[in-house]
Amino acid sequence: MAGICQALPKAFDLAGAVSSAGRGALGGSWPDRWVAAALGAGGWGGAEFACFLLAAAPWFLGFLVLFFAAGKLFARWRRVALVLAWICWGATAATGLWNVWDAWQHRIDDLRLVAPVGLVGQAKDSRHVFVNPSAVPSVAALAPRMVDREPALETPLAQSPARWREEDRKNPFSAALLSGRLSESKLLIRHLLESPDWHLAAVDNQGLLFLRGSAPDRSETDIPDFQSSRDRAIYLAQYALCLEAAGLALPATRRMEEAMNAAENDFEILIRAATFAASRNRWEQARKLAATARMKRPGNFEADYLLAWSLLETRAFDKAFEMTSRLAGNFPDDPSVLLLHARTARASKNFPSETDALERLLRLAGKDKSAAARIHVFLGQSWMERGFPDQAIAHFKLALESLPSPAESRDIRESIRMIEANRLKTQP
Repeated sequence: MAGICQALPKAFDLAGAVSSAGRGALGGSWPDRWVAAALGAGGWGGAEFACFLLAAAPWFLGFLVLFFAAGKLFARWRRVALVLAWICWGATAATGLWNVWDAWQHRIDDLRLVAPVGLVGQAKDSRHVFVNPSAVPSVAALAPRMVDREPALETPLAQSPARWREEDRKNPFSAALLSGRLSESKLLIRHLLESPDWHLAAVDNQGLLFLRGSAPDRSETDIPDFQSSRDRAIYLAQYALCLEAAGLALPATRRMEEAMNAAENDFEILIRAATFAASRNRWEQARKLAATARMKRPGNFEADYLLAWSLLETRAFDKAFEMTSRLAGNFPDDPSVLLLHARTARASKNFPSETDALERLLRLAGKDKSAAARIHVFLGQSWMERGFPDQAIAHFKLALESLPSPAESRDIRESIRMIEANRLKTQP
């Protein structure tokens, strides 16, 4: 019972089922492959049920071991151990029931609100589709044949129009489906909007679809029908962010206002309104909205990240550093968290923490030379602030090896010259 209560929210987590099924379709871990198989056998209901069983199994086995161990103790301690085990069971069941109620109240049942159903449908006849990294699992869950590469392989292309064009020349794309975290494809979206050989074929609540060829860009689409006003409001808030990414500022503002008027106290609306405000550099508004969203769902990653970012931009440096320190501890391999933590550490003049975050970020960059070069520059500046000239020069020289732009090269060489000059002044 306790394990069922703790795991039951997974049965209402359609977005989680989509992501897991997509990873399974790409050959991920065995639990993800099992969810993908359940999707094929029983549809999305089957996939959600598989996620529930996977979440319930560890709880069931854990309590089985706990009660078995308590029953095997010597008679003197057996009764106490069993009482403690039942107390633990009851507390787990109680918190689980609350989580079930919360998950039921805030569930999203419409697939159109968690996966790019419309965009995939329009791109299904395209021969070779580029999909940005964060959209790969959801697209793979809907159309496995549309995705032929791991998300990590697409990351450099999504962030660099030049590298994307180079790949396009080798193996031409017929479509570019950009969904999920559109911020990771910001430069590519701008490039495609300005390119005469590509046009914006569709924009909806899940992202943008570009097709090869010249044609008028598609501005807005009709709002589909939904069973509840909340679902419609969530669609509008999602749609506003995608319109903003497509450079359609006025329609984006209108749609976000409609969403806020319909359900301004709903977490799903608040978090997207905060993101929308942040995208327009309205940091005080973003801070208030993110703080309200965080109160409604404590511990939510998006709310914590947006609030920390807003605190940094509104110059509440110490509070921002405190929040990013917790985020970096909970998500030590998330590049966006590490970069934000490095920024807040520098703003609060905690340079050792900045160095540590950048070193971890450098390890995650791996073989991406352009990303590594940028991190080497930041590390050089961080070591310079700490008064370690040798380490600073070493990182600046490593940055120069990746051939940055002429202006960047001049700045880096000037930094090295200044360090050398200051070192000569301090020598006896």
